[in-house]
Amino acid sequence: MLLWLGSALAAQASHIISTDITYAPVAATTAGTPRYHVTLRLYVDLSPGSARQPSATLTFSRNGCDAVGTGSFSVNVPITQVLKTYGQSCTGGLAYTVQLYETDVDLTRGQWTMGFNGQNRAGGVKNVTNLQSQTYGVYCSAFLNTELVAQNTSPVFLSTRLPYVASGQAERYSFSAFDADGDSLVYRFVTPQAGTGAQLICGADIPSTPSPHFRLNAATGALTAPATTATDAGRYIMAARVDEYRQLNGSWQQIGWVMRDVSYLFLNATNRAPGFTALTVGGAPAAQPVNELIRVRAGQTVVLALDAADPDAGQTLSFASDAVGSVPGLSLQALGPTRTQLTWQVPAALPPGRYTATVAVTDDGCPSASEEQTLAFLVTAATTLGTRPAGEAKSAAFPTPFREQVQFQAGAPGQAITIVDELGRVVAQLRAQADGRVVWQPAALPAGLYVARGADGRPLARLLRAADTNY
Repeated sequence: MLLWLGSALAAQASHIISTDITYAPVAATTAGTPRYHVTLRLYVDLSPGSARQPSATLTFSRNGCDAVGTGSFSVNVPITQVLKTYGQSCTGGLAYTVQLYETDVDLTRGQWTMGFNGQNRAGGVKNVTNLQSQTYGVYCSAFLNTELVAQNTSPVFLSTRLPYVASGQAERYSFSAFDADGDSLVYRFVTPQAGTGAQLICGADIPSTPSPHFRLNAATGALTAPATTATDAGRYIMAARVDEYRQLNGSWQQIGWVMRDVSYLFLNATNRAPGFTALTVGGAPAAQPVNELIRVRAGQTVVLALDAADPDAGQTLSFASDAVGSVPGLSLQALGPTRTQLTWQVPAALPPGRYTATVAVTDDGCPSASEEQTLAFLVTAATTLGTRPAGEAKSAAFPTPFREQVQFQAGAPGQAITIVDELGRVVAQLRAQADGRVVWQPAALPAGLYVARGADGRPLARLLRAADTNY
């Protein structure tokens, strides 16, 4: 059923405290027309009298904010699932439910903005410059550019745990996302928006100041708040966007984005959050820092043991990971009252790249407090050059390691050579000289392993650049 609803949800949306939209391709029903499964997640306040949002309207705007004449449309979507409920055993804490609204749509070639607009934010938001914040709607969007790519799966947020800040305490949550295509993700704060235009299908920035509490890691999506002595308790808003890039024709281009709008509380709470104290990878004799990069290969199984502690004596800890079910092959198992085990059977077909997973520890205090860690992984190809059959790498590079210049022998004069990094990204295009010799002088690349490949894709040489180069 296709329709424009305008402000039909105005009476209910004031209870929405967070929202995000994701999409994934599904089998086409019309030849030549891509079809996508689109999921709206609404985080609905469970305070007494709150509406439960039985349906929501998703808008699909093609090539801009024109509601008609470009193939744009909207769909009224009923609730399909209550994914999770977060409750509190005492008053003053945030209790909410995570609700899914799912639909399949045809998206012809174009630049598509998928949007949701809910009317009337909660009033009295501290960082909205107009204190009558209920006059602003809640707008969330996702973007897909099918003019650049024929098919794309959007990043999926790996946590449904909404943050709050307690006075005097450092906080750690996550806006991290998983991308099944292995695309490069960049995280950034954006200004929260309200719907605008005739059918409220696009967003306009709300007059507001950035979150005074949280910091966002641009590479991993880790969301942290340093301890503060401020006591300005109340409600705040923030929004984050995950920009998705793919290398096309030798250059990185943005093919999509997803965003999350969040309303969070600053509380004068005395219950202190638990925290992770150690991470042990694969039975290693010593623990490593929890935020240290974990290196794995596609097809490998990696087992992580995480220890936690609570500064408040007598509290019971529990562990959870929303990444289980979103990251293929990931599982979580409790090992005791203060230890959990995260196991990742990395799919053999997973594209090389950087990935994240989230794991949280929560106490049973009043209100309950949590720490959510963002674990970062570097996944390399299942078969590295070092494990290929002898003789497949045709030439030894000199010097090894190198600093400013390296040379090796190609198979034929004038042969086209491609240099790639550990993630398979092209960093240089070269051509062999008349005697078959190849000389590479990288100007501004970090230390690490690079591979020279011929036109047929076969490896020719391993190129190890040493640290402390001058560039």
